[in-house]
Amino acid sequence: MAFSSVITKKLEQKPLDSKKAIYALIGGVCVLAVFAMSAYLILAHAEAAKEIVELANLVVLFFGATITTLITGQAAMDWKAISALQHIDEHVDTNAQAPMEETYIGRRPRDFDDGTI
Repeated sequence: MAFSSVITKKLEQKPLDSKKAIYALIGGVCVLAVFAMSAYLILAHAEAAKEIVELANLVVLFFGATITTLITGQAAMDWKAISALQHIDEHVDTNAQAPMEETYIGRRPRDFDDGTI
C-alpha cells in the first residue's frame, strides 16, 4: 500500500535527507558558534563579561525559538501529508471500476444547447 511504502521510505532515509534534521543541525552549529564566540569575547574583554553572557543568552534563545518553530512547522506538514496518504490508502480501492455515468452537480453544458446551431 502507499502509506506503508511512505513510512518505509521515511525510516530508511539518511538523516541529511530530512529537513527537520537539517534544521536541528543548523541550530546546533549556530548555538556552538555563539558559545565559542562568547567564550572568546569573555576572555578578551573580561570587564564586559556580564553583558556578553546576557547577549549570548538572548541569541541562543532566539536560535532555539527559530529552530523549534521550523522543526515544528515541518513536522506538521509531514504529518498532514502522511495522514492524507493514509486517508487515501484506506478509502480508495485500486481495483474498483470508475462509474460510467456522468455525474454533474447543477446544470450540464448540454442543458444550454437548444439545437439552433
